[in-house]
Amino acid sequence: MQLALLNGERIEAFPDGKASCPTCGATMIAKCGPRIIHHWAHKGQRDCDPWWENETEWHREWKNLFPVSCREITHIASDGEIHRADIKTPTGIYIEVQHSNMTDAERVSREAFYQNLVWIIDGRG
Repeated sequence: MQLALLNGERIEAFPDGKASCPTCGATMIAKCGPRIIHHWAHKGQRDCDPWWENETEWHREWKNLFPVSCREITHIASDGEIHRADIKTPTGIYIEVQHSNMTDAERVSREAFYQNLVWIIDGRG
């Protein structure tokens, strides 16, 4: 994750940082190594969003084209299912930035969940 909560503010990871997950409230630890994109990870081996994937530079660059207020927005469906969208515009359009392969079933599931969804796909192979 790019953003976590610290003192009620959504912030990016910083060395030795600790914060809270804006979706589930769990403790997040900063991952700020020299060879990886700085990010937040849930303490332990879990993530509260089953659609979570590692983020590439390409993915992060797309997200950074939008204001922080539009990035990593939690969406809760009427049945209680929770996911974190890459981007949600002020007009209610969800944008998923997809670099890795996914099955048709997962694509259909995401489209049904967000309903008003646009994909940005890395078609470079």
